[in-house]
Amino acid sequence: MNVDHRAEALRLLAVAHGDKNTTFEGHNPEADRTLAEAQVHATLARDEEQATRTADMRDALRLLRRKEYDTRNLVSTHIAKALASRDKDRWKAAIELSKSLDEAHCNVDNLVYARLSDDGWDPRSAYKTPASLVPSDDPWSATPDITADVPERVRRVLVEYLAAALLSKGDAQGVGQTITFALKHAGADLTGDIEKQISDIALGRDPSDPPF
Repeated sequence: MNVDHRAEALRLLAVAHGDKNTTFEGHNPEADRTLAEAQVHATLARDEEQATRTADMRDALRLLRRKEYDTRNLVSTHIAKALASRDKDRWKAAIELSKSLDEAHCNVDNLVYARLSDDGWDPRSAYKTPASLVPSDDPWSATPDITADVPERVRRVLVEYLAAALLSKGDAQGVGQTITFALKHAGADLTGDIEKQISDIALGRDPSDPPF
């Protein structure tokens, strides 16, 4: 049976107050005993209230953490999609949002990288400035990086054939080098992908890599 310790403590205090009006030689053992019982119930009532407050705070903290997790996932997905779109306005907005989150100590870079990787992107390429944001009429401007703008199917074909050419002997190897460096000079740096392809050919596919 549940006991309302608060109500019981108040009841016993009232009883003890009544007993105090009847004393024997200035002392009433029964009233002292009742006061002691009231104190026990008061302590139990305080502990119950504290336990209830702790449980409420734990539930509130769990809810806040769940909301924070969901919010971080939504924001990081939005940033990743904007970076991958290569649309200049969306890309700039994503970069600015990422910087603002960093300044607010709410870094979500790891989640953005994971989302980009899951979607088949190299996160480093996605963060490189789209060609549309680099002034084309400025002879001193850096060559725009268009690696991320190369369609995935085209990238795979180029990487496969260039890796095979670089591993071959004779003129084919020289042609492979020329094309690879020409692409890099034009802003499409595929050397990282080619090196990985060569490693897969020479050593076999890394068993930790996904089969696609």
